[in-house]
Amino acid sequence: MAWSEGNAIIAKLRKGGTDSLAPVDGPTMQQAVKMFVPLFDNKSKSHREKVEKVCRWMSRDLRCPLKSVTPLMMVAWFAKIPGSETQRATVYRYVRLFFNWCVKMDMLDKSPFRAVVCPKPRSRKDILDAGEMRALLDAEMSDSMRASILLGGFAGLRSIEVQRMNWEDIDVKAGQVYVRPEVSKQHDGMMDRIVDFTEPITKRKKFFIGKNGRIVPGSARAFYEERRRLATQLGWDGFPENSLRHSFATYHLARCKSPNLTAFQMGHSNSAMVQRVYAVPAARADEKAWWRI
Repeated sequence: MAWSEGNAIIAKLRKGGTDSLAPVDGPTMQQAVKMFVPLFDNKSKSHREKVEKVCRWMSRDLRCPLKSVTPLMMVAWFAKIPGSETQRATVYRYVRLFFNWCVKMDMLDKSPFRAVVCPKPRSRKDILDAGEMRALLDAEMSDSMRASILLGGFAGLRSIEVQRMNWEDIDVKAGQVYVRPEVSKQHDGMMDRIVDFTEPITKRKKFFIGKNGRIVPGSARAFYEERRRLATQLGWDGFPENSLRHSFATYHLARCKSPNLTAFQMGHSNSAMVQRVYAVPAARADEKAWWRI
């Protein structure tokens, strides 16, 4: 685009004078992108689509040799990226990944993206919306972490419960999760419980088939370290602690209108607490979007 090329010319003249306008060796942005995108052929569909989209934007807007791209150009380009801070942080990660790869492959000495500051999404203390949950599920992670997210957000299980569970506790045929007494270890009068599959888990039931043993075979420390890395990958200000379970409670109550049923599914004996904590958020929640995930 004209604005990016104009910024590039001005930046070159300021830095290197007229000599800097001489032809530049190396691939163009379009050629570099064409080499980069196939590296994600074996990644998830969502991951590939995000890479392709971001690279398509760069190819369209930065029609110049790769070595001609300057920090000034990238600051101006990224400032025009639309969307929420969470969405822009996702774009930031993929652009940074591209330029870091270019440096690794000796196509660039330094990343021109280094001057761009990553957007700061809001801190997460409450429930997630459907878009945030989709972004979370689209990220790259271990099967153990994916199971904890699915069971937390769509079945209301605690992280510690998932860490104590076996894959065999998830009955795909019956469409139920069995939370054994030694898993829950609660002192509120409910020693074990059966949690019914919700639509998002039913859609992903193949994920649970054929697995056995502990869902989280490693240490609790490794589990939480992966969660922190996942939060960084998403550009989040920390992992949404307790938000998965809180989200389940909010959207479940919004749909069923029964604090007793929501309390039972969560392993609470106190339905009054469920009503007190989640009734107002549930009244404002887009529960249809959540259960369509």
